[in-house]
Amino acid sequence: MMRSRRGWVSLGMALGLIGWGAWGAEPDPEEVRRRMEIYMREEKPAPVSKPTPKPAPTVNYDHEAWKSAEKCGTTACIEAYLEEYPKGRYAKMARARLGSETESRPPAAERPKLPSRPNQRLLADRYKDNGDGTVTDMKTGLQWMRCSLGQTWQGGTCVGEAKKYDWRAALHAAKALNRQGGYAGYRDWRVPAIEGLRTLVYCSSSQPKTWNDTGKSCEGDYERPTIDQSAFPNTQPIWYWSASPYAPYNAWVVDFYSGNDYTVSEGSYYAVRMVRGGQ
Repeated sequence: MMRSRRGWVSLGMALGLIGWGAWGAEPDPEEVRRRMEIYMREEKPAPVSKPTPKPAPTVNYDHEAWKSAEKCGTTACIEAYLEEYPKGRYAKMARARLGSETESRPPAAERPKLPSRPNQRLLADRYKDNGDGTVTDMKTGLQWMRCSLGQTWQGGTCVGEAKKYDWRAALHAAKALNRQGGYAGYRDWRVPAIEGLRTLVYCSSSQPKTWNDTGKSCEGDYERPTIDQSAFPNTQPIWYWSASPYAPYNAWVVDFYSGNDYTVSEGSYYAVRMVRGGQ
């Protein structure tokens, strides 16, 4: 009962009814309703209206693409625009731009005829020139470096002096060459076996035979070195290592002064010519 009375007092104070005569008098219903409306308007905060979001700007991708193509200015950029927007607003302008650029270009010069590849010719009727500082022996299938190790293939000849190695260093030089990228696109070069090295011996006297793979010296009046100089230019008439050992601490060499072969100590120092392929 006490709480109810206090409630009425609060409400009465809020509505301004305390000032009416006595407590027992009934307030006018219309006046109560009117004052209630006033109270509710004054006490309740006005609703906060949310701002209307701005519409996202519309991107004209066609226009942006054309602006980029114009800024770039190259034929490739204009063509890229047309590929993306073949019916775009600026397609006609792009095609006109391409047409004007085509007309302004000078006529393409006639392509010069390339010289015939050197690997189409045979040297000494035996070696195919591969055009990369190597030749292939058409009889044996072996591919040879035209220069000795230490020389450089330059201007159609071998420049510099052949480097000399002891036998084991020569074998290691072949492995090092392959590890470091090889030569003429290959990484399987090796020191030739004695049988392969003998096939390089050329006797201009044709004695005992022109291509003297017998292991015996050339005879008669023959040119030195005993190797075909058109295939292996600037080769000196010196001894070359083979990879073939002979008994302990010895290995085979070919002497390109005479065309003969010998067995010598592994500790001797001679030149090396690399080979690959074959059987």
